[in-house]
Amino acid sequence: MTSLALMGLLPSLPANIVAGKAIFDGRDLFTLSERELADIRGNWMSMIFQEPMTSLNPAFTVGHQIAECVQRHRGLSGAAARKEALDMLRLVRIPAPETRLDAFPHELSGGMRQRVMIAMALANRSQLVIADESTTALDVTIQAQVLLLVRSLQAETGTAMVLITHDLGVVAEVVDYVAVMYAGRIVEYGS
Repeated sequence: MTSLALMGLLPSLPANIVAGKAIFDGRDLFTLSERELADIRGNWMSMIFQEPMTSLNPAFTVGHQIAECVQRHRGLSGAAARKEALDMLRLVRIPAPETRLDAFPHELSGGMRQRVMIAMALANRSQLVIADESTTALDVTIQAQVLLLVRSLQAETGTAMVLITHDLGVVAEVVDYVAVMYAGRIVEYGS
């Protein structure tokens, strides 16, 4: 709920934000219009969702989906956006990226689909990436690979990251600061 609220993705009914602020780059996200949020979302802030099969469109190739994101927010031409999509697949260490660029989501493994989601989140050089339970559906080996990838990419790009998880082992491995939430409120915070 917290990540969806920050991204402005909660449906207005039944959800309703009644109190609080979410300050990003000096602006309260909760007071912005849908158009202003759309410009921030995917450009300045992006999200890695928990289940890539429900986040990726099954009717389009993964290359098309990454390119579309780059075209929308960075204004690149079709050819330049496709090249950027290929570069992003290389960055997230997808094997045979030239082939995978034209693959549909169902043709990829769960770990590769999650890497595609990471590529989409990083494609526009967002200042903040929210990873919402992004390794929950993966087996332990793939989970470790994805977490190592996220850590190294975060260090390379300097992007701030909010990692939402129930797995304290993941927290111990990855994060610098921890906020424990209960019933929508922070009950503990520390390094």
